[in-house]
Amino acid sequence: MIDAAVIDEVLALVEAEGASLPVIAKLRERWNDVHFTLCMEDELCLEKPVREGSVANIYLINGHNHCATITDHEPSATGLLIAELSE
Repeated sequence: MIDAAVIDEVLALVEAEGASLPVIAKLRERWNDVHFTLCMEDELCLEKPVREGSVANIYLINGHNHCATITDHEPSATGLLIAELSE
């Protein structure tokens, strides 16, 4: 499970610095036990993110069973998908 405060901090960092590979690297360094993935929001066909921002939305990822899947089940989340919003 990823603490809600961590998700809030991730969103704040992405909102301040943008959704980019260098920011993902910074996130991975700071929270090395959380898996981070970056994509474009328009590549997804999903319901509702766990956090919404003006730069990116954040979705939960479950990495158990050797495959990453998007989930809304917070206790099983092992990572965060940062979905950059189109301008």
